Amino acid sequence: MITVIPALLVAHVLGLVFWVSGLLVTSMTLTRRTQEASAEARQALARLERIFLRGLADPGALLTILAGASLITTNSHYYLHAPWLHIKLTFVLLLIGLHGMVAVRTKRFASGRIEMQRSEARMLVLATLFLFLSILIATLVGQVYLT
Repeated sequence: MITVIPALLVAHVLGLVFWVSGLLVTSMTLTRRTQEASAEARQALARLERIFLRGLADPGALLTILAGASLITTNSHYYLHAPWLHIKLTFVLLLIGLHGMVAVRTKRFASGRIEMQRSEARMLVLATLFLFLSILIATLVGQVYLT
């Protein structure tokens, strides 16, 4: 029989991997699309962005958040008073906001309602990496030094 907490931890980490990888490949594809001159190629890249976002990032975010909330309920007295968790949750909220921004920018760019520069799309990649590393550092270092 699988114990609940290790299974929730695996689901939480797996969800984060899907979430961040989905945001990264979506942003990288968006970066490539800003350089593409062919309308046909731009449409193909826009389809890929939707697949990455809806197939990886969205389910990964849902799994991460549900598993994380479930983990908190397993020992709420500890988690709700852990300073490192509050720091981590701040970065998670920023990642949720970034996810929304990537989704909106991708959809608007695909429909032709906005123009994007390559540098703007690359900033989405860098912001995703920064938030991912911040979440990892807040969790790993925080559990060691802030408990």
